[in-house]
Amino acid sequence: MPYTMQDIAKKAGVSKSTVSRALNNDPRIKVQTREKILKIAGEMNYRPHHMAQALAKKRTNIIGVMIPKTPRTVTDPFFLEFLGGIGEETSRRGFSLMLPNFERGEEKEFQEFLSRHNVDGFILTEPEIGDRRIDYLESEDIPFVFSGNPRIDRDVFWVDADNEMGAFQAVTHLLKRGHRRIATIAGDNDLVAGVLRMEGYFRALQEAGIGVNDQLVAFGDFQEKGGYQAARELLKRRLEFSAIFAANDFMAIGAMKALRERGISIPEDVAVMGFDGTFLSGHVDPPLSTVQLPIKDLGKYCAKIITSIINDGDQRKKGTLLGTRLLIRDST
Repeated sequence: MPYTMQDIAKKAGVSKSTVSRALNNDPRIKVQTREKILKIAGEMNYRPHHMAQALAKKRTNIIGVMIPKTPRTVTDPFFLEFLGGIGEETSRRGFSLMLPNFERGEEKEFQEFLSRHNVDGFILTEPEIGDRRIDYLESEDIPFVFSGNPRIDRDVFWVDADNEMGAFQAVTHLLKRGHRRIATIAGDNDLVAGVLRMEGYFRALQEAGIGVNDQLVAFGDFQEKGGYQAARELLKRRLEFSAIFAANDFMAIGAMKALRERGISIPEDVAVMGFDGTFLSGHVDPPLSTVQLPIKDLGKYCAKIITSIINDGDQRKKGTLLGTRLLIRDST
C-alpha cells in the first residue's frame, strides 16, 4: 500500500498541512523542516495524488495542445515527435493532455471549445502572422505558450528553433557546393515559420552576391503533395536550377518524386535540401540532406514552461530559441 502524507507527517513529527506546504515549496516552511520532510518522502518513495492536488487547487491538470487539422495533422512525423516530448514532460509533472484540432483561422470554434472544456493551459502550434488567438486567451486569463515565435511586440511565452538561421545555413551549404541557381519551395507565408525560412533563403543568396529570382520561388503547404506540385511548377517554368531548398522534409520528398518522374537524377542533376530533420528524411532514396530541429526538445520545453506558469505563475524569460544543425546526406 502506498504511503500517504499522513504517514510522512507522523514520522516527521509535524502536521499533515506542514507536509503539504513543504512538498509544494511553500516559503513559510523553514528550510530545515522542508529538507527533513523531503528526505522522509524520498525514503518512503512517496508519490503525490495529482488528481487530489488538482481538485484542491480547483484545477483539472489538463493541458490542451492545438494540433492543426488537414493538411497537417497529428500523423505528421513532426507533430508525432513533438507530442512525444510534450507527453514525457507533462506526465512526469502530473498533467494530462487534450488534443483538440481546428481549421486554421477558426477562432469561433476555438472559443467554443474553451467554453465547453476546462483546461489549465494551452500549447499552441504554428503561430500565424498577427495571431488572433492571443487576444482571446489573454482576455480569458488562460496560460499559453507557443511552439514557434509569433513575432509580435508583446510579451508572450514561446519556444522555437532558429528557423531563419537554419535556412541560411542550408542554402549556404548548397552555395559552397557550387550551386548558384537555387530554387526554393517555400511554406505558407501566413505562418511565421514559413516567413522565417524564406528570409533565411533570401539572406544566404544576398550575402553571396546573388540576386533573388522570383521565378525560382514556388509555394507549397508543408505537405508532400504540395512539394510535388511546387516542383512541377518550377520545372514548367523552364528555368535552369541545380538545387532546391524546400521549407520542410515533406515538401522536399514531394519534390524528389516530381524530379524523378522527369528523369532528373538527384543529386547529379539537381540537389535537394529539406528542413525539420524528421525520421522520414533518412529513409528516402537518396537519403535527404536536411536542417535538423530539436523537435522533441521543443515539446519538452513547451511542457516545462506551461506547467511552470500554471504551478508558479509568471516567469521572466518569455522567449526560448533553440539551435539547429545540418544533416548532410546523399541528396546534396
